[in-house]
Amino acid sequence: MYINRYLTCFNTKNIQNEVVDTVIVGSGLAGISTAYYLLKLGIKIKPLIITKKKPGISNSFLAQGGIAAAIGCLDSVDLHFQDTINAGKGLCIEKNVRILVEEGLERVIDLIVAGVEFDKDENGFPKLTKEGAHSINRVLHSKDKTGHEIGKKLLEYVKNNVFLADGFYLEEILTDEDKYVGILLSDGKNQKVVRSKSLVLATGGYSGVFLRNTSAYNVSGDSIAAAYRSGCELMDLEFVQFHPTAIYIEGKPGWLISEAVRGEGAILVDENGERFIDELKPRDEVARAILKKYQEGHKVFLDIKPIIDKGIDFKERFPNVFSMLKEFGLENSTKIPVSPSAHYTIGGVKAQLDGRTDIKGIFAVGETACSGVHGANRLASNSLLECIVSGYKTAYNVYINNMCSKINYTDIDNDNDAKRQMEKSKREYFLKEIKTVMWEKVGLIRSQTSLETALKKIESIYDDLSPYCNVRYLKDLTILCKGIILSALSRKESRGVHFREDYPNQSDEFLKHTILQKNFEINFRRF
Repeated sequence: MYINRYLTCFNTKNIQNEVVDTVIVGSGLAGISTAYYLLKLGIKIKPLIITKKKPGISNSFLAQGGIAAAIGCLDSVDLHFQDTINAGKGLCIEKNVRILVEEGLERVIDLIVAGVEFDKDENGFPKLTKEGAHSINRVLHSKDKTGHEIGKKLLEYVKNNVFLADGFYLEEILTDEDKYVGILLSDGKNQKVVRSKSLVLATGGYSGVFLRNTSAYNVSGDSIAAAYRSGCELMDLEFVQFHPTAIYIEGKPGWLISEAVRGEGAILVDENGERFIDELKPRDEVARAILKKYQEGHKVFLDIKPIIDKGIDFKERFPNVFSMLKEFGLENSTKIPVSPSAHYTIGGVKAQLDGRTDIKGIFAVGETACSGVHGANRLASNSLLECIVSGYKTAYNVYINNMCSKINYTDIDNDNDAKRQMEKSKREYFLKEIKTVMWEKVGLIRSQTSLETALKKIESIYDDLSPYCNVRYLKDLTILCKGIILSALSRKESRGVHFREDYPNQSDEFLKHTILQKNFEINFRRF
């Protein structure tokens, strides 16, 4: 499986060129936060935000549960730090976790001051709930649409102060001898080159490579593969968090039911009404317990009756979830059919919490990045916190980089042997093949046999795609999938969300991070 540096045919001399100081690819909370703080710093040239859809259409804007911060009177950043470390199963990079919880508290207070409407208690203070693996109530929320509430407030400030290119997606990251040059964009018909001093990748994670996933907008991680082709290392790709409770109706999307529903008292039961797991255990344990029930021939339901019995108005507390239930005709049911679904991806572009990657001028934030704050298992509601903290710190680094850099005007001509066009139906077929292989062979429970089978299939798919020139997206997905599989094969243990049935225990030998280097070389590294 030979990977070309570029997968798209182009010549920058023959394409419209634009120049800005900063390009942000992605308009979710990580990208919007970076833009927000850049503008607060008073940058002179507006950043350009690239988005496939419209600003604010992202998984982070759909985040239901909340944002974790040690703001409660009985809480402390030390306790939040320890809960995060415990959830991470020995793989958290502690210095980054310390920054996350300490600066995260400050950034959440920034949000409150900016006017984000978190739910309040009778005294007017933020109402806090508890989610899996937290030792105390510390999750701020805005009903069950917290991501939307935070993003909406930041977007109000950002939208009229940035350049915006919606309907475009990233095809290539352009480099000249490992020096960042710019990006190649496409809207499906026309290409465009944007040269800049800084590139911020904020395009989300890669749960979309699995057949059953909670990625509402088919966010699949192709830009992570593009970053890999540009020279960035990838880290900890094997750690994929499968959310335990997504609505399970055959042939329907796996819409997420927030962990906050379990935090408020909902319980997991089988078809006989028997409870079989502590619902607030770490997500990987809960998800595997549900999967085991299905493998034994049972069905699993989320019983929301305990919430109603507490006097909580479910429709008022969880309007988002209620509207989803209504869409599926379940609004009058207290037992909701659920099963696990690929949700949050811990791995990504190896980066510092301040966005820096291996290539000067390329930054990665949010779920696109892997800074080690989540270790082997993300603590619930730390993801929105990471978006805000990382966006804040990345803005400062971008500001400095722009002061010290110049635009690179090197022209790049890439012509390859792939000339044929693949029809849409065949592209859709290969996409489903990729997702099916990843779900069935690289999902919640893995083994040497399943992973080797997946590797052969993914490499075969890449070979089938090779003659075609309009399948860059699919090729990038197969590159990323191969990286995930190789990382999972290399980690011969079970830790956090990575579970190997042939190596069911943790091993101190693997208290280190999986690094995917050039040419699919796997290296383990301690930080």
